[in-house]
Amino acid sequence: MEAVFGMIKYWCHDFWEIYGDHRISHLPLLKGGPWHVIALTLIYLYFVKVMGPRMMKDRPPYELRGIMLAHNTFLVLLNGIGFLVGMWGTNWGLDTLECRPFDPSSSATQDRVLFYLGYTYYISKFIDFLDTVYFVLRKKYTHISPLHVFHHTMMPFWCYIFFKFSSYTNNGFIPLINAFVHTVMYSYYALSALGPHMKPYLWWKKYITQLQLVQFCFATVHSLYMFADQTCTCSKFLISLQAAHGILFLFLFGDFYKQSYTPKVQTSTSTKATRPISSSKKVASKVN
Repeated sequence: MEAVFGMIKYWCHDFWEIYGDHRISHLPLLKGGPWHVIALTLIYLYFVKVMGPRMMKDRPPYELRGIMLAHNTFLVLLNGIGFLVGMWGTNWGLDTLECRPFDPSSSATQDRVLFYLGYTYYISKFIDFLDTVYFVLRKKYTHISPLHVFHHTMMPFWCYIFFKFSSYTNNGFIPLINAFVHTVMYSYYALSALGPHMKPYLWWKKYITQLQLVQFCFATVHSLYMFADQTCTCSKFLISLQAAHGILFLFLFGDFYKQSYTPKVQTSTSTKATRPISSSKKVASKVN
């Protein structure tokens, strides 16, 4: 029995501390294995899929305009400032093309800033859960697409793995461009939360999805570039997963864009008579 408990302890905690970056263990939601991440994600899924709809079944939708405006404005500032600080810390993004481990305990100010900036990015993925919670409370169930839920479910775990096992400058590329995309996206959400009178000024929604598609293209190309770099000591396995992640979401978001913004081709269901039409009737007939 002692051996069983020892094995459970090893795989639940010790393994992640031995092979993971022990320097980050003092930060909340990063000590030990990813079980806290999985637990919070399961709570999120349970509320979105079961508890929330059941709670709202016989209730009118909540009016959350003020809360949503504050929430989205906060995320605009968080991602916008994070993007600017990240650009400063990575030499305008050039350092993300290098594969250099960084040390938050060093005297280099940039390394310490980037370390905690990466942690802030990780925590923001849990804050993003609130997007779906607001949809449930407002009974906007059509907004809760499988892609939306899958994306929000994947990101916290994905960030945990890279933060725990791959503290390299090249892994700052995706958070950097993602912070920029989220700044634009939450700016749109903040403006839409102001009320219906803003609708004429929100014509650029589809361009946000286009920006996301460009983001996944860049992320995939960057991952393939780092995978081909023979001097990079960063885990090639994680880089390959990163490339697969970019390709997967490029396909999923591309399909979403096609379904949402590509004009549908309407086909006529009427059948035409096969008998000959007289010349007088041909003149009078109309083209469908």
